[in-house]
Amino acid sequence: MRMPEQEPEEGKFAMAPLIDMVFLLLVFFMCASHLNSQKTLPMEIPEASRGVVPKDRPGRHVISIVKDGQVYDGSRPIEVEELKQMVAAEFKANPGMKIYVRADKNAHHKEVKKVMNAMAEVGIADFIFGVYNSPESRKAQGL
Repeated sequence: MRMPEQEPEEGKFAMAPLIDMVFLLLVFFMCASHLNSQKTLPMEIPEASRGVVPKDRPGRHVISIVKDGQVYDGSRPIEVEELKQMVAAEFKANPGMKIYVRADKNAHHKEVKKVMNAMAEVGIADFIFGVYNSPESRKAQGL
């Protein structure tokens, strides 16, 4: 008995998984472009031959001081007294709060000192200062 030959089925292309992947990629790129578009303050970070990147930097409150002495809370300009009040309220809620100070290398030290004094009056004494550690100095240290 002879079996009739079956015609091979034509391959079907499943569109649902492709559509899912396209939407996932779309959401990913929308989120990534939003993160990339966040503004940073233009500043020249001072160089330090022995600067070390701290392990707990991401959880710190960022205060920036630009060349002309303007103080920023994150990327928002703020006066030192207003910053002091805001940080005092935040410090009450989080007593282990730490500060990350980024100052332009051309900023006057008295502006940095004003911020440090304001934070000390609130009760915060744990600071990290942002510095640039050049590749040459890292090689010299053996890092």
